[in-house]
Amino acid sequence: SMLVKKAQASAEAGFTLIELMIVIAIIGILAAIAIPQYEQYIATSKATTVTTDFHQMVTQATAAEAAAAAGQTTSVTVPGGATGVVDGYQFTTTPTAANGVATVAPGTSVTITMTTHGASPTVEKDVAADLSAMNLQGSGSGAGTSTSTYCGSTTTGDCNVVVSTNGGLTFSN
Repeated sequence: SMLVKKAQASAEAGFTLIELMIVIAIIGILAAIAIPQYEQYIATSKATTVTTDFHQMVTQATAAEAAAAAGQTTSVTVPGGATGVVDGYQFTTTPTAANGVATVAPGTSVTITMTTHGASPTVEKDVAADLSAMNLQGSGSGAGTSTSTYCGSTTTGDCNVVVSTNGGLTFSN
C-alpha cells in the first residue's frame, strides 16, 4: 500500500528537470540543423527568381528586336516594375524603361544590365553559379561570349547583355 501511494505521488509530480533538459536539447539540435538549411533554401529561391527574370528579359529583348526589324515598335518588361529591383538585384535597360517598360523602336539595340542592389553574399554567389550553369551563348557579333564566361565568373553575378538590332547577343560583366 505504501509502494502504491509512492508511485501515485511521483506520477502526479510532473516532469523531472532531466526530462525537460533532454527535450530542450533535442529541440536545440533540430533548430541548429533546420535554420541554416531554411536560409540556404531561401537564398537559392531568390537566386533562381533573379536568373529566371534575367533570362526572360533577354528572351523578350530578342523577340522585340525581331519585331523591330519588321518595323514594329515593341517593348521589354523590366522585372520589379518601376524600381526594377528584385530580390536584391537592380534591372535596368537602354533604352531607359518608363514605369517598368522599355520601348524598343526599329534600329535600336537593347542593353540589359543586372547588378547587385543589396543582395546577400549567399544570393550573389548563387546567382553567379546559376548564370554560369545557364550558359546562354552570345551570337551574331557577340559569338563566343556567354553567361558562364562573363556573368558567372564573378561572385556577384552582375551581368550585361547587348541585344543588337540583328538579334545577336554580347555578354559582359
